[in-house]
Amino acid sequence: MYDVCVGLGYHCESTHQLRRVTGAERAHFFDWLDLDLAAVRETIAADFANVLRPGLCEPFSDGACVRDRGSNIRFFHDFRAPDGAPLTPAVIAEQFDAVRAKFSHLATRWRALTASRSRVLYVHQDAFDESGAPELTALHALLRARYPDHAFDLLWLRRTPPPDAAALPPGVLWGTVPLSPGRWEGDDAAWDAALAPLDVPRASGAGRRP
Repeated sequence: MYDVCVGLGYHCESTHQLRRVTGAERAHFFDWLDLDLAAVRETIAADFANVLRPGLCEPFSDGACVRDRGSNIRFFHDFRAPDGAPLTPAVIAEQFDAVRAKFSHLATRWRALTASRSRVLYVHQDAFDESGAPELTALHALLRARYPDHAFDLLWLRRTPPPDAAALPPGVLWGTVPLSPGRWEGDDAAWDAALAPLDVPRASGAGRRP
């Protein structure tokens, strides 16, 4: 049985669904962030030192979010402009230290988890079917190399089945969760079905196996 499910992006859908299914609200580093698999790998490889370095954050998407040029992570929820106005460099500068402190704390939590005896299921939602087996294999190898005593598996969720699934190594699982048009939270039933075969912690009545 897995003790913890930890999301690795792509965006808010994965965080919402993992919390809905497991009932766990404890925050992890990649929760609610918008980032691709390359950014996940680079961040883990850098032990989070590439995230939120001073002078590298800028308004992005017409001020709807903040892009960190050092990590290519988009922060949609941590920097807030007053009254729904676009984010500006001045707003970012004012809030930067507090946001950086939050993610420093979450990086410490990540290190503690990977050093613990907990068995973890990492979940990467490949929301745009961008990655292939080589990229997931590289992430799995990175996690194994950085945390050799850590017990974990990696679940790769795509919109469509991966054509190269046979090339995945042991410890990398896959499933599908189709796009739910007009619903950023995603398809509850599809997430339940994707996680049903796995022995993950579950909220009462959420996506249980028959």
